[in-house]
Amino acid sequence: MKKAFFTLVAVLAFGSLQAQGVFKIGVVGGIPTADAADISTFMLGGDVYYMFEKEDALLNFGPTVGIRNYFGDEISPGISIDDGTFLPIGGAARITLLGILTGGVDVGYAVGISDFLDGGFYFRPVVGLDILDILELNASYETVSDAATWGNFNIGLLLAL
Repeated sequence: MKKAFFTLVAVLAFGSLQAQGVFKIGVVGGIPTADAADISTFMLGGDVYYMFEKEDALLNFGPTVGIRNYFGDEISPGISIDDGTFLPIGGAARITLLGILTGGVDVGYAVGISDFLDGGFYFRPVVGLDILDILELNASYETVSDAATWGNFNIGLLLAL
């Protein structure tokens, strides 16, 4: 396991020397769906991307990491659910159309940070609109397959550094 981790770090480090990339950071807020809708009221999160971008490329990709907090709901008087927090780690791919429209997917594993969460497969299809060269407005649906299905529809802003 350690060898695989260090190999991945080396590939990413040396690959970044050959390809010019860009860091992107973002915030996202959403409305819970699926099983999460029964026990949470709102989702708030953040993301960090490193996209290996080439000028005028149709396809861009790179690693991503984020945080998602589902705010617990009061299910009956005096009984409330704790917040559920995930750390999604994975890869992202984006297709750029007409220079301003993007579409793609984030795929990986979401580590359960809260005591009652195990973590699971993370999937997030995304559509975006470049407002400025450094700012993107995006919308997505994301899901984490834990013992329950944690899903949400969300809107976010992404800033390229």
